[in-house]
Order: sequence, then structure tokens, then C-alpha cells
Amino acid sequence: MLKQVFQNARIVGLVGEKHTGKTNNLVAMIIDYRKKNKEVPIYVYGMPQSVMEYLDRFNVKEISSLKQLVYKKDCIIILDEMQKLNLNDRRYKDQLNEFVDFVYHNNVYVILSSPNIREFNSVIGGVIEKWLLKNVRIDMCVNGSQLKGVVEEYKGSRKQLGAVKVEPDEILLVNQDEERVIHCPYIKEVDTKQKNKELF
Repeated sequence: MLKQVFQNARIVGLVGEKHTGKTNNLVAMIIDYRKKNKEVPIYVYGMPQSVMEYLDRFNVKEISSLKQLVYKKDCIIILDEMQKLNLNDRRYKDQLNEFVDFVYHNNVYVILSSPNIREFNSVIGGVIEKWLLKNVRIDMCVNGSQLKGVVEEYKGSRKQLGAVKVEPDEILLVNQDEERVIHCPYIKEVDTKQKNKELF
């Protein structure tokens, strides 16, 4: 799955509304990748602690800041709460530029994800080369952002009433060359929402 995701791209955006299975999909892709490649380092930021405990058995390392990436190379990085690192903030444009340089100079592949669609503004959208879509409504996208352009231009079978709708065990890969649905098996052990108590 990750090979399909990163084909011809180094920086990929995973976008979808809250509770649409983004983290579960990411874990499924990591597990699939580890079946074939156990050696390439994988670093993750922003995932719940219970998910990190599960990923530990797949030799996935957790980071808590961009500074921890300084000497990393030949690796895969997944930033599940990328907005906390200020990569999409205009005031930190130099940091974003340095991050992009780091990615290309060190043979790094990155997936940027956030639970808030509005975090994918034109600043971060300008460096994303490929989009992975879950459920995304056009009216939730920032005006003028690359993401809004992608969602508006998409006319495929997953488009419904001004939105892209994708099943929890699927990701819609969209770039200028193709559209493809990637199936991600459900990983029950990392579904943190199923453990929530019923309050009403």
C-alpha cells in the first residue's frame, strides 16, 4: 500500500473528517509494509499512546518534535497531527522550507495528516504532491487551498453532493495522473473509539 501511496511522490497529505478511520488506515499501511520490509525505519508523530504500544511490535518509533528527525535518513515519517508542528503556519514558513529540503536531501517519505480539514491551507498544500482522501466536504476546505481545488475537480464515483465520501476501510488516492482506491483492512486493536464509554 505505501508503495502505491508514495509512487512518484515524497510528501503526501491524508485528509478526512474526524472519525473516518484515518489512523486505522495508517496502521494498516504500516503493517502491510512491514510484511515486506522490516528494516526501513518508520517514525510516527501524534498517534494515541495505545496505538503506539501496538505499533511497537512492528518496530515503529515515536517522535515528539521535528528536532528529533535531524539525523534521520532513508526512512518513512507519518505526522498524524501535523498542525501541532506548525508546518501549515505562515509564520513558520522557513521551518516548512527546511522540512521539505530535509525530506528531499535525506531520502525521506512523509504522510501528513490532521483531524481538522481546515489545517490543510495553501501553505502546507503547496508542498503536498499527492492526496489521500477520506470523507471531505468542499465547504470544510480553506478557500484558495490546493485541497479545495482537488476536491472540486474530482468527479469520480466517490463524489456526492459537494463532498467526497469514502468507506472507513478505504482511502481514495488522487493526483494529477490518476485516481485509485486503496483498501486498508480494519485493525480492531487500534480502534480507540470503540473503547469510548456510552454517556447517554
